[in-house]
Amino acid sequence: MSAPRKRRESVPGRPGIYVRTLADGSRKFEISYYGSDKRRRFKMVAGGVTDAARERRGLMAEIDKGAKVAPTRDTFRVVAERWLERQKGRVRPRTYTTYETTIRVHLNPAFGDKRLVEITEDEIARLIAKMRADGKRPWTISGALTPLSGILGLAARRGWISSNPIERLEPGERPKVDDSGEQRILDPDEISKLLAASPARYRTLLSTAVFTGLRQGELLGLTWEDVDLDAGLLNVRKQLDRQGTRVDVKTEKGRRAVVLMPALAKLLREHKLASPYSSPRDFCFASERGTGMHYRNVTRRGLDKALEGAGLDRIRFHDLRHTFASLLIAQGENVVWVSSQLGHKKTSVTLDTYAHLFAREQHAEQARDRLEAGYGSMLDVALLDRARSQIGEPTPLSPGVPEAPAPMVEVAQLRGIGTQGK
Repeated sequence: MSAPRKRRESVPGRPGIYVRTLADGSRKFEISYYGSDKRRRFKMVAGGVTDAARERRGLMAEIDKGAKVAPTRDTFRVVAERWLERQKGRVRPRTYTTYETTIRVHLNPAFGDKRLVEITEDEIARLIAKMRADGKRPWTISGALTPLSGILGLAARRGWISSNPIERLEPGERPKVDDSGEQRILDPDEISKLLAASPARYRTLLSTAVFTGLRQGELLGLTWEDVDLDAGLLNVRKQLDRQGTRVDVKTEKGRRAVVLMPALAKLLREHKLASPYSSPRDFCFASERGTGMHYRNVTRRGLDKALEGAGLDRIRFHDLRHTFASLLIAQGENVVWVSSQLGHKKTSVTLDTYAHLFAREQHAEQARDRLEAGYGSMLDVALLDRARSQIGEPTPLSPGVPEAPAPMVEVAQLRGIGTQGK
C-alpha cells in the first residue's frame, strides 16, 4: 500500500516555497515566512513558482521595514462587519447605508467566506470584470471599491495582510469614472416637454429642480423660511436624508443662496398659496401629512411619469442638476459663479465635472470671432450682390473679372436693405 501524498511539499531549490494539494486534487503554491510576531506562517498565492518567489521576497522586505504582518484566520465577512461598525458616527447615515448595501450585495457574495490572505489583486480584478459583464456602471463599480479598500486597508494596518491588494491593481483594471459620460442634459425643447407632461402635484418641484440645480435631498429639505420670494433667492441650509430626517448639508460651501428667476419665484408663490402647509417651518414640497416627500415617490410618481408623458428617455433625478449647470454655462457664467450656485466644495470639482461644457462654449465663441475676422469679408460681397439684385441694380461683372469690394459703409447699408420686410 503506497504512502499517502503529503498535503504540502517543498519545491526543490526554492527555499520557503511549497506546493499544496487541495481537497479537490488541484495544487497551489504556498510561501512560508515568519511574521512580525515571530510565528511561522504559510500563505497561498496565485500563479506559478516565480510568482510565489516574488510574493515571498516582497513580504519579507515589508517585514524587514517594520511592517506588522500577523495574518488572521477571520473571513472577509467578519472583518467587513468590524470595519462597518467603525464607520458609525464617522460617516453620514446615507453613506453608511450605501456601504452596508454594497458589502451585502457585491462584496460578501464574492469574498465573504474567504480568508483575507486569499483576496488578491487578481480576485479583485475578477470582481470588477464580473460587475462590468453584469452591466454595472463605472460609478457603481468604483463605489464598491471604496468600502473594499477601507476593509482591506484596516486589515493591512492591523498586520492581517501585508498590504492592500487594491493598490496593486493595474490602471486598466480600475473602473474609469467619467461623470460627463454619465450625464444626460436636457435641451430647452426637452425641458418644455418634461414640465408640460409633469403630474400637477410634482410640476413645481421638477421646475425648481431644473432651474436651481438643487440636489434631491436639498430640494426635499426646503422649508418656506428658506425661500425669499421678494429677493428671488433660495437659501440652502438643510437636506432631507433617506430616512426622512432633516440634516445639515454636507459642506460649508453647500450652504448657499441660489438665484430664482422671476417666473420660478411666481410659480413658487402660487404653490405656497395653494398648499395647506405654508408656515415658515413647513416643507415647501410636503406630503399629504405635511412631512417631507419620500425620494422614491418623487422619482417614480413625479419624474418617471413626466418622462413617460413627454416621450423622453429615462434619466436620473441628478441629471436635472446637470441640466441647470449647462444652462448657466450656456449663458456665459464663469466657473466661480457656477460653482457657488451648485454648492461645490471647490471650483476644481465644477471644472472636473463640466469641463467639456465650458470648453464647448468658449471654443464656440472663439471660433465664431475668428471665422468672422478671417472670412467674413468674403460674404460681404455675396451680401452686396444679393442686396443689389433686390433693388434692381446691376450684379457682378462677367466671370473672371473681379469686382472691387464695396466700401464697408455701403455693405452695412445694404445689409439693412437686404433684411427689410423679413
